[in-house]
Amino acid sequence: MSGLAFSLCAIVMTAAFSTSVSAQKVRLRSQITPTCGSSSNLKFADIYADGNIAVQGSYNCRGAFIYDISNPDAPKLASWYNPGSNQQFLEAIVIGTRGYFGSGNGGGVHIVDLTNPYSPQLLGIVNSATGNGHNSIHEMMVINQMGSEILIENFNGFSSKILKFIDITNPANPVFIRDLNPTEPIWVHAMHIRGDRMFTSGWGSSSQRGRTEIYNIANVANTPPQLLGFIDDQSGVTAGNSMHSSWTSEDGKYLYSCRETSNGNGDLRTYNIENPATPLLVNSVGMNALSINAVTPHNPVVMGNRLYISWYQAGIQVFDLSNPSTPIRVGQYDTYPAVFAPPAEEKQALLDAEPWDMVCGSDSRQNLLPTSYDGNWAVYPFLGSDKILAGDLANGLLVLDASAVTSPVKNRVSDFDGDGKTDLSVFSPSGTLWSIENSSDSTASAVGFGFGTDVLEPGDYDGDGKTDIAIFRPSTGTWWIRRSSDPGNFLAMKFGLSTDIPVAGDYDADGKTDLAVWRPSTGIWYIQQSTLGFKAMQWGVSGDKPVVGDFEGDGKIDIAVWRPSNGVWYVSQSSSSIPLYRAFGTNGDKPVSGDFDGNGVSDFTVYRPSNGTWYMLDPSTQTFSAFNFGIAEDVPIPADYDGDSKADIAVFRPSTSVWYRLNSTNGGFYARLFGQTGDIPSPSSVQP
Repeated sequence: MSGLAFSLCAIVMTAAFSTSVSAQKVRLRSQITPTCGSSSNLKFADIYADGNIAVQGSYNCRGAFIYDISNPDAPKLASWYNPGSNQQFLEAIVIGTRGYFGSGNGGGVHIVDLTNPYSPQLLGIVNSATGNGHNSIHEMMVINQMGSEILIENFNGFSSKILKFIDITNPANPVFIRDLNPTEPIWVHAMHIRGDRMFTSGWGSSSQRGRTEIYNIANVANTPPQLLGFIDDQSGVTAGNSMHSSWTSEDGKYLYSCRETSNGNGDLRTYNIENPATPLLVNSVGMNALSINAVTPHNPVVMGNRLYISWYQAGIQVFDLSNPSTPIRVGQYDTYPAVFAPPAEEKQALLDAEPWDMVCGSDSRQNLLPTSYDGNWAVYPFLGSDKILAGDLANGLLVLDASAVTSPVKNRVSDFDGDGKTDLSVFSPSGTLWSIENSSDSTASAVGFGFGTDVLEPGDYDGDGKTDIAIFRPSTGTWWIRRSSDPGNFLAMKFGLSTDIPVAGDYDADGKTDLAVWRPSTGIWYIQQSTLGFKAMQWGVSGDKPVVGDFEGDGKIDIAVWRPSNGVWYVSQSSSSIPLYRAFGTNGDKPVSGDFDGNGVSDFTVYRPSNGTWYMLDPSTQTFSAFNFGIAEDVPIPADYDGDSKADIAVFRPSTSVWYRLNSTNGGFYARLFGQTGDIPSPSSVQP
């Protein structure tokens, strides 16, 4: 009867939720946040790079930031170009060894020699007095046409929609070429150029539709730009439709346009522009379809068959353009912490407080839609898919690796030889010995490491793709790690108390397992992220079971608990401020962590010892399944034993030390004696 009630609950929940799925595997390589004296969250602006030099503009900071990225895993702030300490350089471009910094508050465009990025030298300034340029610019481009360097710039404000073309071949003597007065009624926000065509993104107003215009600019020094066509939204006028910025496909046949709004209606629109005189809208995707929570998309950029979008609080969104008319999301990285995270005072109160009845921990986390422009401002992918630069308003420069967005999901469970398959492996408390059989070649090894009272916490702490032998010692609150990259030098780090529950996982998506504990007495998670540093968050109450899993598929471990008293899963999603609650399971069940369908999302799963049944619900597709496999004494150890990127249903039977599993590849049954009475299977370490 309980099984029937369980199934009915799952059917009801299926009707209530609908999300999209993508395999999201973007890895953080590094982050650098320069100190600029501003306490605002809106510090930094645009990002650009060439070779080993990256430049970033400023918003409430001042000046331009010049980075040495010769080592993308450890970028350096080479210099801070900040003349007069008052220039808001919204735009920053570097081409070769020349930097272009566009001021949004009256300083014109500074052209700077970056031959030595540690010592920038001013070459010239373009403003109203020199070159007849704008004194304040919002966006700019630099192109080479017929041997001349040409600056194209707009004005930073609605009072002028004029675009200016200026020859800056000699930075000390800029030469005005011409103005362009677009048919856009209010203001051109951004420009994009592909070959001889320029695409302008118009803002519009409450009564006039904005226009994205298409121009031929084949010879701007001698011929005025020729209007070939334009895009506007004939369905209505909503604050001018706010066409923020756009980018074309590599062949120039499609245009990807981002509409920036503050009401949640902003979207990514795809137009067929093979005939620029009659552009055709062929696709539109917004936040609901992507199951993200952010104010709006910002800037799109295309490299090859990938579309990268900076999407404010949702960070970087990566789309596949194999079918250019229908972008499909294949990856993301959230550069911004929880949008409605508690302030410092509340965080301190959490550390001192008793457990709360409500798992959310803060009323502010119940807000659904951000209305502020925070988070990821810009993305620059042209250094290669393994060195993508993200410019975050609060956090500065992030270097990301998106080369594996279409690769199989990485196996993180007891894969000691790094072949993508979970290895048979046990720890013997009596002999303090790890026994491992590599799945790649069946070789066996035995390693003495730990005490009988230690808690197993194997993981990839050094990021080399192989699981490291590791333990948490409750008696001292110390983690001991034997890294596969340097097995002769153990790491010992004190992190936690004797009553804490270790919950190691990759919380910042840098490919390395992070130290983490959950404290039942306060419900607080303490996490030492290997790249992004320390964080603490209250989530859950005494009696909950902390679960290590990625329930939204963004590559980061989410903070999550399962509550036996009511069978509810509570998930604080790492890339959204919207908490995820789901009733799935009953008291007496064992919560299980695993991705059983291989879509990159951990499934809500419980194992019911009373009848040996596994119940699974995919949070993204709402697909429900149930399998009878095991008996009451069995220990659930699901993991990817056959290397198909799906967790296999598996159990370890303590009374016989036999491993039983169903291979997800072909449904084949497997049974193998491995271990002795009293041994602990290593794959059980990731289970609650």
